[in-house]
Amino acid sequence: MDQTSIVIYKTWQINIPEDFITRLGIREGNALLCLLEDNEIRLRPAETDSLHVPTPAPSVAPTSPTLGSVSEHSINREGFWIQCFGSMSVSKAGQRIIFQNKKAKELVAYLLCNGGGPIRNTVLAEILWPDTQPANAMDSLYKVNRYLRNLHIGDESFPIVMAHGEIYFDYSKLCCDLYEFEILYQQKEHVEAWSKAIELYRGSVFYDEYYDWITPYEAYYDIRFLEMTEFLIAHYEKVGNREMADYYRLKQNK
Repeated sequence: MDQTSIVIYKTWQINIPEDFITRLGIREGNALLCLLEDNEIRLRPAETDSLHVPTPAPSVAPTSPTLGSVSEHSINREGFWIQCFGSMSVSKAGQRIIFQNKKAKELVAYLLCNGGGPIRNTVLAEILWPDTQPANAMDSLYKVNRYLRNLHIGDESFPIVMAHGEIYFDYSKLCCDLYEFEILYQQKEHVEAWSKAIELYRGSVFYDEYYDWITPYEAYYDIRFLEMTEFLIAHYEKVGNREMADYYRLKQNK
């Protein structure tokens, strides 16, 4: 196997030698799948669309994010708001929820990364407790769900639902920055929309957590962030606005 050095600057950015890029047959903007086997890191090309990425629940917005325009009214900020970029933060009307249960926080993170729609209890139990006997893992999942349902801000309980062997969010009472980011990103090369999306980005998804399943989601959003900043740098250089071009360079390098 060819030996090549990869210099890691950030958790989401690596430098790969040019001859290695040529042999992989990839180009700028392509996604790579990373696999660790026998203490070796193996890379292979992958289309980003092949990753399982979040699809906002239809009830969240009257307009699909893949169609039409971005509307401030399509984002529900009156319910629970969850920040996923950088550190997770859950709030409503200026009040915050602090998770005392790490697995409860991970369950919320996994549901958000998968669009918040229904996921089978058995799947979630296996993902969150991979080294636990199935019966014990299911028991732990029920306890975590009960913990989340008992979280309140005022009279409003955290909008998680367990029904018919599945867990999901009541999206009429919740929204998050991942969903808003995706809506804005879909406005292809729209300066105002992409500027707003970049302001939502505070670092890789759940940056300070080390979930085994998180890597594809980090890649999905990091690649989009880099795409948008590169576009805006080029746009502002083209119109002669060096100050804004430098602003997005700084954003890119933080």
